[in-house]
Amino acid sequence: MLVVFLFLTGFDLFFQRILMESLRTRLLVLVLTGVYGCAGVTPAETLPNEETLVEDTPVATEVEESMDEETVEPSSFYTVAQAERGEDSFRETCLSCHSSSEFRGRSFQRDWRGSSMGYLYEEIVYYMPEDNPGGLATDTYLDIMAYILDLNGFPAGDSELVSDIDAMKEIVLFPRD
Repeated sequence: MLVVFLFLTGFDLFFQRILMESLRTRLLVLVLTGVYGCAGVTPAETLPNEETLVEDTPVATEVEESMDEETVEPSSFYTVAQAERGEDSFRETCLSCHSSSEFRGRSFQRDWRGSSMGYLYEEIVYYMPEDNPGGLATDTYLDIMAYILDLNGFPAGDSELVSDIDAMKEIVLFPRD
């Protein structure tokens, strides 16, 4: 009689919910315990001890001895003469639509941050000058590119910038921090 009363009043559903919630909770705790217990654990024999850390740690003097006393200069990609020719070409070809300030400084560097030198070069070749995209000589485009590099503080060197798109695409202009 009591069972029939509980069934009719819905108490059986109440007990089923409690039982199911309890099973779900236990299962969740079991799974989380297993995941937490296994996460990031390495076998004990691969963990370093104090002796192996001391033996395997490189000594700073070894590194210093292998380095030359000269400081390492940033890579150079163009010559001063090439940048000067680029400035002349920029004035003749680009200045009617652009100012040199568009191609230097924080705004320019922010816009091209993370891009490769090759991508910038292709943009210039494919889209400039606006009335004749790709219409300049390759050397003229390279000279203008050298001028842009010079405007942004890239050091000049002994070798002129050459039209090697694959190599240019490996050079990130302004690396992301």
